[in-house]
Amino acid sequence: MTGFKKLIAACGLLLTGLVIDSCDDKLTPLGTSIQPPGDLITVYTDTFTMTVSTVKLDSIFAKTTECMLGEMDDPLFGTVKSDFLCQFYCEEGFEFAETPHEGKIDSIDLFIVYPNSSNRTSAYGDTLLPMEVSAYPVTVPLTRNFYTNDDPEKYCDMQNPLGRATYTPYDMSVTDSVRNLTDSYGYYTYTPNIRIKLPLELGQKFYDESVDNPSTFASQASFNHFFPGVYVTNTFGSGNLIYTQGENISLRISYHIMEKDVLDQDSAVYHSQWFYGTKDVIQLNRFKNDNLDQLLEDNPTHTYIKAPAGVCTKLVIPATKISSEMDVKDRFINGFTLDLKYLPADEWDFAYMPPSHLLILPEDSVKDFFENGSVENYTTSFVSFMYDISGVYSTTFTSSSATYYGYNPGTRTYSFGNISNLLKAHIENSPEKDLSVLVLPVNRGYTSSSSTYYTTGISHTLVPAGLKIRKEEEFMKIVVLSSKFEDRDH
Repeated sequence: MTGFKKLIAACGLLLTGLVIDSCDDKLTPLGTSIQPPGDLITVYTDTFTMTVSTVKLDSIFAKTTECMLGEMDDPLFGTVKSDFLCQFYCEEGFEFAETPHEGKIDSIDLFIVYPNSSNRTSAYGDTLLPMEVSAYPVTVPLTRNFYTNDDPEKYCDMQNPLGRATYTPYDMSVTDSVRNLTDSYGYYTYTPNIRIKLPLELGQKFYDESVDNPSTFASQASFNHFFPGVYVTNTFGSGNLIYTQGENISLRISYHIMEKDVLDQDSAVYHSQWFYGTKDVIQLNRFKNDNLDQLLEDNPTHTYIKAPAGVCTKLVIPATKISSEMDVKDRFINGFTLDLKYLPADEWDFAYMPPSHLLILPEDSVKDFFENGSVENYTTSFVSFMYDISGVYSTTFTSSSATYYGYNPGTRTYSFGNISNLLKAHIENSPEKDLSVLVLPVNRGYTSSSSTYYTTGISHTLVPAGLKIRKEEEFMKIVVLSSKFEDRDH
């Protein structure tokens, strides 16, 4: 290593030490010079206090094929009910593969599959509680709305359900040997599902239309006009939610044909035609949260985050005070590290667990961020990562340098690294306002290379999650590191 590189490395470690160890208030000079003899860099740390509150988040952007179904109540976080409307994909020019015997359909069913993975069903809460689900016909053409507070009933005939079914997410009628059976690739072959039997005349209507008006199946638009879709909702029971994808929601039309067997006897051969929910058709997710009032009340020790939708935490960073007291025209902001501590999860059965990641965004940019499919840019948006406090700290440390985990359960900390770029951008663009940011629960899609994880997408958390962010004064203090060039001769 050259002498110059050693000097730079030493200075970097010096600045690192100053960031970590210096917590003095108000314009405290800490630095020394690495500049030519006529110049001096003075480094300062200034301590400020954020204010924090819980705010309602009754609707989120969900351009996704993910969906939840059911109802779940938590003693602290209240009740969440989730349901969905969906269309079904029709292949252009669809026709029945065979002619049903005597032109008659045997049955039509709606299937909701929630795949078994990692030796567990994709369900939350008490999965042994019985539930009832109902399907209703969509009578008004669906329009794309990716927000989760739409009213499904304005699209549907709620007086004439297509069908109902009862289920328990964990089906006790299935033996463990069947439940745990895997194929040669290690994938589970058992797929728990809800089957809703629909009126036979609906299935017959599909076949008759394919014969009498094949143009109905010539395009997705004409098919949607013929069959606008279904609304699926929980109509009895509470205590669990199932998680699935639109592609796992399907219509199956069953029929049989007659063929001669090897003994030249008439034998029934059964066939099925399938229509699936896919990303090519509309799916509207709805989340309805109740009993949130207690979360919105001012609490002396913590604020709340609840998913899906529900509530989130709002931080107000005193940017006007920072700008005034630090005289930012003369000083350069170098560092502002943000960590959020949280309280342990409650200990009752099926208590909400922390979300995988948190995202920090200026309050006025949330809508555009999610609608544009953005990811963190380390300037105005930051996603949490698990910071190993035993490692070497760097003010340039970002989530792509960390593991794929979004928090450290050992220290109960969500870390965001150096967010000084956010503060600087705000002071430059809105010097007369304090900086309001929302802390949102999110999922982070990622890819990895050489043990480094890179974000591929960020979306709102749709599965049940809850968090209590600590807000006592010691946890709301922030330290801003800044530096100033000074003329040694003056």
